[in-house]
Amino acid sequence: MTAILLGAKSELSSQGHFSEHLRNVLLCTFGSSDYSVLSACFLVGEEKEPNSDSIGSNGEDADNVQIAIAIIDRQLKALDLLKQHALESSKLEVEAETRSLSLPSQDATDKLLRYEAHLDRQLYRAMDQLERLQRQRKGEKIPPPLNINLGRRN
Repeated sequence: MTAILLGAKSELSSQGHFSEHLRNVLLCTFGSSDYSVLSACFLVGEEKEPNSDSIGSNGEDADNVQIAIAIIDRQLKALDLLKQHALESSKLEVEAETRSLSLPSQDATDKLLRYEAHLDRQLYRAMDQLERLQRQRKGEKIPPPLNINLGRRN
């Protein structure tokens, strides 16, 4: 698309109009998606014969050419921004895939979480037992530990 627009801008700057072939290419490429490029095609008329009487003056034709060039420049900027966005998106996609490959599998993660939960329970049991022993040394009367099982038995 960028190459087509650059060719159109070049042809418009040098000749002051679009060739029939380029007009058809522009209409086929941008006709259904961008009305501004379509209007630029119709704004700049076809090549005029030197001795034909035209409704518009040469000043109007030059203004129309400048407007069409401005429309093409705007479209080129939009395409450049879209290209930059696509490059950034592809970089982010590659980064995300790389990060996902560095993570362990689902089974390994589940196993690690189970081990961690088991170690947490052991740590808290050991801390509770240490606290009970310290209170016993100080001479406090300590009730036996409560063992509550919340699971169901069938």
